Amino acid sequence: MDRHLPRNATLSPEILQSAIRGLMELRETELNETHRLIFGPKGSHTCSVSSCPSHTPTDPAALEAYQKVFDRIVGPSRSGTRVLQVPEFYEDHGGDLRCIGPGTCSLCVEKWESGHADLRKKAWAMLPGVFGLEG
Repeated sequence: MDRHLPRNATLSPEILQSAIRGLMELRETELNETHRLIFGPKGSHTCSVSSCPSHTPTDPAALEAYQKVFDRIVGPSRSGTRVLQVPEFYEDHGGDLRCIGPGTCSLCVEKWESGHADLRKKAWAMLPGVFGLEG
């Protein structure tokens, strides 16, 4: 709201408290659920693509790829929460689209996209409750 309100605008302590509490609850959900999505089990089998980091999920290359994906989804703490946004799992490298998690196969990225879509639905459903707007 930093540029959408006049400098002299004020919010009541109750509204500020509700906003901060809601933001913190969304952020906690975002961190926990994204960690589970990226670092947690991807199903009963590891990835079948031998060149994919998820094929050997405890390998340092896999952990590096997972951390890059996690950081992209969650972002720095000062950015608030991104849980309601659709994350970009690919970057354009001169016309060549590559996953932000180096070497990750498209099947694993599809699982992350699907899992994050479910997380966004959950977060949208949480909004009225976390901001005290349920009636």
